[in-house]
Amino acid sequence: MKKILAILAISSIIVACDDDNEVDVLVGKWMPSQISINGENIPYDGHTSCGNDYLQLNEFNSFEIVNYYESDIQPHSTPEPPCLSEKYYGSYNVINNELKFLGSNFFQGGTIIEKSNTTLKLKRLIDVDGDGNDEEVIESFIKL
Repeated sequence: MKKILAILAISSIIVACDDDNEVDVLVGKWMPSQISINGENIPYDGHTSCGNDYLQLNEFNSFEIVNYYESDIQPHSTPEPPCLSEKYYGSYNVINNELKFLGSNFFQGGTIIEKSNTTLKLKRLIDVDGDGNDEEVIESFIKL
């Protein structure tokens, strides 16, 4: 469940707009902060001691998603597990307030319900718990 929530949060960070002013607001590094599933707020717990997951939205509609995780493998030279990351790249666009990502199956997008210079919120319907029914998921991000 944690991994699903982490994936949802990271994927929700990605946003862009056709209007130049709106694009400027979205361009930057976004860190997931909270997920709401059917109205229940859940703090984002996908960050590790060695890094914070983030979404980087670039000018010209390209993106990078970085998902950090700690490995269970103990290296010989250090007492702590190494910090590893998965990176996803692609392009994005916004049509009718719907954020869409291309080139990454890590996140497909969502409806932008709030955006500012510091906050981004995306909404989508997805079956989080695997029961066959879609839940309303709102992912919140803060700009770094």
